[in-house]
Amino acid sequence: MLKYYISTIIFFLAFLFVSGLALATDLDTEASVVAVGDNLIHPEVYNDAKTGQDSFNFKPMYEPVKKDIQDADIAYVNQESPLGGDDRPYHGFKRFNTPSSIAKDLVDTGFNFVNGSNNHAIDQGESGVNNNIHTWEKFKDKVLFTGIFNSQEAHDNIPTKTVNGIKVSMLSYTFGTNGIKPPHPYTIKTFDEEQIKKDVKEAKKHSDAVIVSAHWGNEGQHKQNKTQEKYAKVFADAGVDVVLGMHPHVIEPVKWVEGKDGNKTLVAYSLGNFLNGQATGNESNNLLGRLNFKLVKNPKGVKVENVKWRSMVNHYELANLYDKNSKKDFKVYPLHDYTNQLAEKHGLHYVNGANMTKERLQEITKDVIDKEFLDDKSL
Repeated sequence: MLKYYISTIIFFLAFLFVSGLALATDLDTEASVVAVGDNLIHPEVYNDAKTGQDSFNFKPMYEPVKKDIQDADIAYVNQESPLGGDDRPYHGFKRFNTPSSIAKDLVDTGFNFVNGSNNHAIDQGESGVNNNIHTWEKFKDKVLFTGIFNSQEAHDNIPTKTVNGIKVSMLSYTFGTNGIKPPHPYTIKTFDEEQIKKDVKEAKKHSDAVIVSAHWGNEGQHKQNKTQEKYAKVFADAGVDVVLGMHPHVIEPVKWVEGKDGNKTLVAYSLGNFLNGQATGNESNNLLGRLNFKLVKNPKGVKVENVKWRSMVNHYELANLYDKNSKKDFKVYPLHDYTNQLAEKHGLHYVNGANMTKERLQEITKDVIDKEFLDDKSL
């Protein structure tokens, strides 16, 4: 009889231990997130990546930040220049068309949330939209690609991906498409309060967290405008968890925006550029933003925690010092690891008025980003 009681007690204690572990897991599920801005592939960039007649390798350009991207559970990028099709000429501003092979290179770098909604999304017309979607469909097991749609059903669907047991929905909106009329009403979503409220309400039925990609703002301005603030409040009132802003090509502030029912939304007004060859670029266009945070889930819901900013640098040199368009050796570096020895080689030194030093990039970062989001790895 004694053995029976002892066995029963041991079994009961073991049950409590296992149940406690399960409860602890339920109470604390998290996913780490990194987000970067506009991957904008100008001709100088894809020519630098060219390895043959019709072959390209962009992976070395992302190598210095690859580990940071791959270490995250969710890695977001705005693919600004559309993958409009390899059956037509590649092109830069004003009607971009980027080699489709960059999709695999981004996936290999670690990106698994990709946005296609921006002002250049329809640069290559309806066929370009379809080519872009079909290219990313090849990676659908690894990547959530959204922002452009080839049917009403796709438009109405809420893009959602489960990561570490957390269901994350991704919604995308743009201010416009550079005057190009979308081929169909369902092709792309622009800023519309009722559409946003409808989408977020539906997303919250199916997911634990809602992230929005917002293509908005004034180019070249380090301060958000009134329209950005207006829609940030719309998102916060609707219950969005995080807003990732882009389009200005420079970094803008990160803020907590209070909404209805006590909701607090993390808003990065602009993450700036990512890899790019912007012809009108200055040091601000080559100072890139990366936002790190965690989505932490417990029975009460999901919280956004551990928010930290990481500045990066879009580095390139010149093949001909007398030709500012002869850019080569593109690479994205963490600002923390960037040196003035590298900065001295930057092609911007040969552009009038440019001040490309590590100290200048640190200064801009500290002027724009609040201290609460900065630490010793931010700069």
